[in-house]
Amino acid sequence: MICILDENNKIINIVNAEYPVENNERLFYPWNRLWEQYTDVEPFDYAKNRYINAAGAEFANRRDEVRWIEIAGVTYGFDCAPEDITNFMAAYTPLMVKQDGETGYKVWLDKDKKGIVKLDYEGMKKAYDTVRSSQLAAYAWYEDIKAKLLAVTEVEGKEKLEEVFPIGG
Repeated sequence: MICILDENNKIINIVNAEYPVENNERLFYPWNRLWEQYTDVEPFDYAKNRYINAAGAEFANRRDEVRWIEIAGVTYGFDCAPEDITNFMAAYTPLMVKQDGETGYKVWLDKDKKGIVKLDYEGMKKAYDTVRSSQLAAYAWYEDIKAKLLAVTEVEGKEKLEEVFPIGG
């Protein structure tokens, strides 16, 4: 894509083309907007949001990663994405209410294979407590990194953003 500029360097059109061919055409960058001044230098606020978004993606990975938990001498992997938490809670809630019993639940048996196993209340409670505390740690990590990124000033620059949360940008 390219930006077409007027005589004052304002973007008057953005078109789908591979490369500029006219004197008033420039490469498009994601921070360029129609009717704004053209720049090929990433604005600081745009960079700051890019770093915050990258930290958010890392947070989601940390929150959702499989948790390997030893229960009764066997290590199982528990999926932790939001839809998996819903499934876990559907299986765990009746046991939690009675504080007894067992249920079948699908877990990772190893890094390549899933299967349904019978887990008792204590095993499910251990899984719940482990997942919950690790997800809270991921939330705390993200809030800390996000606060640090938000505190970075334009004077400190993109180098400081990279120092706080390295993404190579």
